[in-house]
Amino acid sequence: MSVTSAGGILLDLCSVLILLAAFACLGSKLFNRYVIYYGLQSWLLALACAVVAHRFASVELWVLALLTLLVKGIGIPVVTRRLLIERLELRRDVAVSTGLSTSLILGGALTAFSYLVIRPQLLPAGLVASAVVPLSTAVILLGALTMVVRRHTVAQLIGWLIVENGVFLGAITLVAAFPFIVEAGIFLAIVAGVLIMLVFVSGLARRLAHASATELRGLRG
Repeated sequence: MSVTSAGGILLDLCSVLILLAAFACLGSKLFNRYVIYYGLQSWLLALACAVVAHRFASVELWVLALLTLLVKGIGIPVVTRRLLIERLELRRDVAVSTGLSTSLILGGALTAFSYLVIRPQLLPAGLVASAVVPLSTAVILLGALTMVVRRHTVAQLIGWLIVENGVFLGAITLVAAFPFIVEAGIFLAIVAGVLIMLVFVSGLARRLAHASATELRGLRG
């Protein structure tokens, strides 16, 4: 798939929008927007996977694109919103170690670093779109930065999910590796689901730890 082809242009566009969604998440303090930006990123990732599946007529990649849409684009955002955002009544993230402007500057520096280290013209042949590789690397670094500058567990979970999307975006550019991508994608989605449940349980445990016996007896019907 050449850069000038329609598929190559669409794949590059999806990659750029995925990177912008990671920047938007990094520059926000609202938990609800974290989930929205991650969901948007996952829909774009499913579209990118579908572009590659169409180019190589790969049934495995078509299945993976559908799973990405259902699990990452719909399932994880809905579960995260209902179990974490609404039930724990999370609104604004105040546990941030650096300012938003500083975080965005660091994110820009990491993006520039990705392009300096990984140059598309130096990558080996066999990639769907070599320009996607530095973009996916930048998404991974931005997700890791989100986990570092955010102290709240839910925000760090979103950072991990962004890292996962970056790894997935880079992996689909490897034409010969789709069986591994299917296994890795399903595994990471399961890990993400387990992390969501752990965060939900830990959040309830912290609330119950501060509840008095009188308040607990008042919950009885």
